[in-house]
Amino acid sequence: MDARQRVALALDHKEPDRVPVDYWATTAVTARLLDHFGFSCEEQLLEHFDVDFRYIEGPRYVGPAPEVHPDGSVDDHWGVPRVRVEVGLGGQTSVYHEVIVFPLKNAATVAQLRDYPKWPDPDWFDYDCVAAQVAAARRTAKVVVFVGDRMNRCAQLKPAMYLRGVDQILLDMALSPEIAEYIFRKITTFY
Repeated sequence: MDARQRVALALDHKEPDRVPVDYWATTAVTARLLDHFGFSCEEQLLEHFDVDFRYIEGPRYVGPAPEVHPDGSVDDHWGVPRVRVEVGLGGQTSVYHEVIVFPLKNAATVAQLRDYPKWPDPDWFDYDCVAAQVAAARRTAKVVVFVGDRMNRCAQLKPAMYLRGVDQILLDMALSPEIAEYIFRKITTFY
């Protein structure tokens, strides 16, 4: 059974030959594993562990320059300020961008959400690079997944959590469904 068949069966709630394998790690962990196994590239590592998925970055952002705040945080394309955080040991570091403010946390009405000035536009992205990314990933005979950064993939809950806060979007789903529905509609329409 190949990776595509395995994942398709799992997604269809049928039993494949084994559980599909994925791989997520920081760049520092990946570098240490490459060194440990003597591999020269990440693809060798993925093949070694028989990982079923290959990720592509997806479209390239070409929209307005992100807003940089006095504290050094930078808005992502949803208008969510993030600060660059570097972690690691022994000279091997990884970088991630931590959300520091949930810009829609205090919105109490759909009208306030509608007035949010930073809703993104799909035209801010260049999609011409995607076909080549998919073609390269498909040559591995694995399942191709669009991942990008946590805010530019086709997720629905992640952008809502970053815009509203984890606790608030979960409360919205239970107590203010019109607010949750508006946010999810904006996200799904964007994608």
